[in-house]
Amino acid sequence: MIANFFSKSKPVNIFNLVVLLVLYYIISFIFINNVALIGWDFVINISLFLLLIVGLIVVNFIINKNNLTLDNLYGLLMFVLLLGSFPEAMFANKIVFSNLLLLISYRKIYSIKSGHNTTKKLFDAGFWIGIATLIYPLSIFYIALVFVSVIIFQKIYFKNLFIPVIGLVTPLFLFFTYVFYIDKLELFYNLFQYNLNFDFSIYNQLNNLLPLTFLITITLWSLVVVTPKINLVSNTLRMSWNVLINQLLIATVVVVLAPNKNGSELFFVIFPCAIIIANFLQKSQSSNFKNLILYLFLILSISIYLL
Repeated sequence: MIANFFSKSKPVNIFNLVVLLVLYYIISFIFINNVALIGWDFVINISLFLLLIVGLIVVNFIINKNNLTLDNLYGLLMFVLLLGSFPEAMFANKIVFSNLLLLISYRKIYSIKSGHNTTKKLFDAGFWIGIATLIYPLSIFYIALVFVSVIIFQKIYFKNLFIPVIGLVTPLFLFFTYVFYIDKLELFYNLFQYNLNFDFSIYNQLNNLLPLTFLITITLWSLVVVTPKINLVSNTLRMSWNVLINQLLIATVVVVLAPNKNGSELFFVIFPCAIIIANFLQKSQSSNFKNLILYLFLILSISIYLL
């Protein structure tokens, strides 16, 4: 059964997840993206896929390094299943690239709790968020997650609140200097013209409505069930869980404000939702229940191509 198969973090299981991601990408490439298998578009899409593989590696590193789940692959499995459920996210080049940069920043943010090289990690987190902002401007909201992590991990010093700002501003300043030099300052000013869009009609389509409704339901259920249990265990895990919840809130804000809504913006909620649901699954004592949830996600990720 699928739950038992991914209950242990083994290299062969990680390889199987990569194969599953390849299958999702090929199917959505053919049926949804509908791009010719030649020319520059093909090169771009292959590059995006390689970025997704890199993202998968980074996600696995973040989970293992910061003990966001136990020794299982539920988090990584959910990450792949959710990508398959919202295939538009795999072909939005700016969103894919910005999320990869944000994943690198998460790696720094969650490791702040160790207390080692805190100053460097805060600068790096802000720096990667700054670069992500140049690609997808709404990424700037994630600087709030750095400040939240400083508070939650009890690293509240003036320099710790100031350094992330320096990190964030550095790539923005370098970009400003460049466009000033080539006399195209409008490129910099356009970064902060968000063109907010509150038209959610795209989510009324069945291929978005069904997986999104199920994701919201399971995520909220997971939060209600798992949060009280997390609050009873070690302080480290509790702090990471609180950072994760705040990350989900920020991701939700980004999705709500996204200027172009076609389902690709849901990429921002995939990481926090995957980890939250993974913790829900691993705390369940029923193998049948775990299999039911995972198979439902799998079925939904396949059925969207038929809707």
